[in-house]
Amino acid sequence: MKLQTECVTCIIAQVKNVTNMFHLSQEAQKAAMDDTHAYLAHANYEGCTPESMGEIWQMLLRHVDGKDPYAAIKSMCNQEAMKMLPETREKIFSAKEPFTVALKYAIAGNLIDYGLEHPVSLDEQNAKIDAIASTAFSIDDSDKLHLALSKASKMLYLGDNAGEIVFDKLLIEQIRSLYPNVDILYVVKGSAVLNDVTRADANEVGMHEVARVIDNGDASPGTVLPRTSGSFQSAFAEADMVLSKGQGNFESLSGVDKKNLFFLFTAKCDTVCVEAGVPKLSIVCMENRVS
Repeated sequence: MKLQTECVTCIIAQVKNVTNMFHLSQEAQKAAMDDTHAYLAHANYEGCTPESMGEIWQMLLRHVDGKDPYAAIKSMCNQEAMKMLPETREKIFSAKEPFTVALKYAIAGNLIDYGLEHPVSLDEQNAKIDAIASTAFSIDDSDKLHLALSKASKMLYLGDNAGEIVFDKLLIEQIRSLYPNVDILYVVKGSAVLNDVTRADANEVGMHEVARVIDNGDASPGTVLPRTSGSFQSAFAEADMVLSKGQGNFESLSGVDKKNLFFLFTAKCDTVCVEAGVPKLSIVCMENRVS
């Protein structure tokens, strides 16, 4: 997806959220916003939103002394999601179709997003995750996903946000149970950006128990392939299939020349809804559309 003019409003709101969280002086907030507006005035609108946000994030860190403003929030989201883990795992195991239920929970967990312009509260998110996990897919390519898994030997699972990583783990448990010969690599960001998952988040939820954890060498809130490390690009090319979580990964990877690439996300913004052709807050399991 190319950078849309509508995305500019969201980017500015995210910058404002970070400067507010750090209680920066009015002078520092103005400097951060001036840098953001200057960047956006000359941004590459042929690129994707995660690419621009990744570059703005690096500029923003200079105004907060390089600290990660989301570190505490991310840990809180992980801890709150882990409280739901025993009950959610039981719901999955007792379901008639455990894989489908695990898939829906992993996608519903994508609601945990403190990078949104208007993020939901923890109480709201926990209630909505259960509700969304009970809804039907707006796009359901899960049969194709099963077929790809049955033939795969190496799979990349591209993580998205803290908190939802717990539900990723539950889905990977199901994949390992059904397809024990698949080598699963869980991909985190190379360094902190917004509330996206890093190695610290993977360690906090014990992701190493179900998958090998690697990073993509970049700090964009998506997977902007030219910005990622050579080792990740090789892993991406060699993988038999890729599960891509979240809107940022959809925005940066939709339409790339990659077979057996599947997007799993909750549609949370209007531009993504239009691109995917789905209603807002619907859940999507979509095979990559390569022209």
